[in-house]
Amino acid sequence: MNLSKTLFSGKDIEEALEKASLYYNVNPELIHYTVISTDNSLFSPLAGEVTIRIDAIGKGNKNKKKPEGATKVESVLNDWFKKAGLDVIAFFSRVKDGIEFEIKGEDEELFLEENGALLDAFQHLANKALSRGNNGKPVVLECRSFRFNRIKELREMARKAAEKVKNLGKPYIFSPMNPAERRQIHITLKDDKFVATESLGNGFLKKVKVYLKKKR
Repeated sequence: MNLSKTLFSGKDIEEALEKASLYYNVNPELIHYTVISTDNSLFSPLAGEVTIRIDAIGKGNKNKKKPEGATKVESVLNDWFKKAGLDVIAFFSRVKDGIEFEIKGEDEELFLEENGALLDAFQHLANKALSRGNNGKPVVLECRSFRFNRIKELREMARKAAEKVKNLGKPYIFSPMNPAERRQIHITLKDDKFVATESLGNGFLKKVKVYLKKKR
């Protein structure tokens, strides 16, 4: 891959790496990088900022160690898939916001239909049935970078909603979302000086309201 941009900065390595992954539209696990600077100046506005250099984008580290409980999750998921007659397998991918597993096979497409409904269903079931033994981290199921691309989409939706609220002065309410999707809206706008967010309703699917902050 031609690296048109190689330097990315963030408050930590994870944020810098995430910026690079969004820029190149690839899974962060495929990015090989080197930390080239860390601003530790006490009075600098960039204090703590980390800059990484992208060295290559390609296959991830096949020797990465599985976290505790990952093998059990793989086994349970693959047993469920087999009993459901689905021609796919799940395997440990990485640890980020949760313990992530990639789903691959002939029936991948089924997991992406209806906006990832089947992917969400198995993920929800896995977290209900396997809540212990993962060091408190949730199980995250990924397929063909569906969630990665969805995060990009949600963040763009959040920014557009915020601009609409600022321009019109009226709240904007999103259609019902699952917890992971709502979280992306909240995270994207949490540092905005002019708007705030809140979840509305009860149950698994809730709406997110974006509204103007009150002037003090």
